[in-house]
Amino acid sequence: MIKKLYSWLYKMTAREDEKGEYSGGIIQGAIRETVLGLCAGISGKALEVGTGAGLFLIKLALHNPGLKIWSIDTSDEFLDAAAKKIEEKGPGNIHLLHQDAQDMSFDDDSFDLVICINFFINTDMESAVRVLKEIKRVSRASGRIIFEFRNSRNALFRLKYKLAKYYDPSAPYPLYTYDPGRFDNILEELGLKVIGKKYIGFPIRAFPPIIIVEAQKRC
Repeated sequence: MIKKLYSWLYKMTAREDEKGEYSGGIIQGAIRETVLGLCAGISGKALEVGTGAGLFLIKLALHNPGLKIWSIDTSDEFLDAAAKKIEEKGPGNIHLLHQDAQDMSFDDDSFDLVICINFFINTDMESAVRVLKEIKRVSRASGRIIFEFRNSRNALFRLKYKLAKYYDPSAPYPLYTYDPGRFDNILEELGLKVIGKKYIGFPIRAFPPIIIVEAQKRC
């Protein structure tokens, strides 16, 4: 009963153009729309870490035709799904690659924009640090890095993920949340400067479920 109710709510709250998609929920959609706004007007070379089913990738390519976009994932299933969307919708500025985000083949200082969203929820802290190191390496000093994480200080959201296996058997487990203070310390240690944050899902900044971070390499 709980699984059926969750499935119904998930379908009802998903954006119209994302219904039926693996990551088409209201939170995931809000993250995509917010980050899309942050990317407005950016041109050059962009990297998306974690293609997924290509929902954000397609929107980014259509909204920013001046970008040349590379998108990586380790799932052939996701890459195939994204390739089909690209073929249907027509953006020609996208390159899909099967790569591990912890060990990318790109040269240092390759990208003007690196985006990593709806990704760290499936990644433990040790792996997240390795991914951020690689993101920093391939990002240009003048470029922007945009990523998000789920906030462990939001008790309701943390509980939601702990109970998720009982109502959403399709999600990969475990699901991870992170402490914002610890994340800030890690960014400082990695030499990444936070230039902005966006908060999604709760009016009090200490407890938003989602925190979107804009960062740059420290010069």
